[in-house]
Amino acid sequence: MRDGRTGVGAAALLCALVLVGCTPDPAVTPSPSPTATSATPTETAAERQERLDYAAAEKAYRTFRAEYGRVLRAGGAKEPTKVMKETAGGDYLDTFTEVIRSYRTADSRAIGEERIDYVRFGGYTPTRLVLDVCEDGSNTKIVIPDRSPEEGEIRTASIEVRKVGSKWKMWSGSGTKVDSCD
Repeated sequence: MRDGRTGVGAAALLCALVLVGCTPDPAVTPSPSPTATSATPTETAAERQERLDYAAAEKAYRTFRAEYGRVLRAGGAKEPTKVMKETAGGDYLDTFTEVIRSYRTADSRAIGEERIDYVRFGGYTPTRLVLDVCEDGSNTKIVIPDRSPEEGEIRTASIEVRKVGSKWKMWSGSGTKVDSCD
């Protein structure tokens, strides 16, 4: 006769496997059904449009300033670039066109990059808005032949931005030299 323990052991193992395989899955509790709440919008359509318009205006401003700086570092230009014309118009574009022309005429160039410390939102209408900015050019220099390099400056400015077609463009502004953007 064979050892009875082997048969009992095999039977016990078989029972254990059957029991494991037959153990019911843990109870699945359904997630609670959504309840009807009266959610109030956090932003009205007008507020949303204002936010989007300010974002577009700020993007145009930053794009213009980056391109303007690039042109100055390249030694100026006879005419504003396509990017400058796409992001600015009116007196703002006229003023900065004079600057890039004077750089080219004087064979001067900028060294370093301006940092925009802040852009704050001022007044708003659907076709015009104001950006208050601080431009830190303290780490830049203006190199003019036969002269010592001139140090850059820090300026605050209030810029009127207008909607022209579907684009926001810097249109006019006024600025003041300051000691810091604080």
